[in-house]
Amino acid sequence: MAEIRQRAWIGLVLGLTITSISLSTGFIWACGSTCVVDPGLWTPDRQPVLVFAAALTAWWGYLLAHVAWTGTLVDQSAHHEAVEYEVESDLGTRVQQSGVVLGVSILVCGMVIGVVYIRNGNHLLTNLGGILFLGGFVIAHFMETGEPL
Repeated sequence: MAEIRQRAWIGLVLGLTITSISLSTGFIWACGSTCVVDPGLWTPDRQPVLVFAAALTAWWGYLLAHVAWTGTLVDQSAHHEAVEYEVESDLGTRVQQSGVVLGVSILVCGMVIGVVYIRNGNHLLTNLGGILFLGGFVIAHFMETGEPL
């Protein structure tokens, strides 16, 4: 059982790392000649294909993380009708709501940081924005559902 949980954590981290690197790469390539300092692979003719490939790789990274953690490709709750429930006004609910707000705030900060460094063509710090973006998502999702994905 511990080995399965360890593989879940490895898959989660590996998948989100692939997603972060792919997103930052795609954003820099999408920004074009104003952001790409050393063109290397990037050229204006290749830009659409490279951006699409980066987005596709980011999506596959997220799916890898999701499957590694949950064991399913699609959450079962997505196939059920919405269930109404009463929200209790207790400390646990307030902590949960605060955690969701914190996670969303981190996610938004990641977007802002990412945009600033995308414009500078700084791949490393664009990844910091991606890490904050994905980390904020994981925090908010965990606080809402009890699962990171």
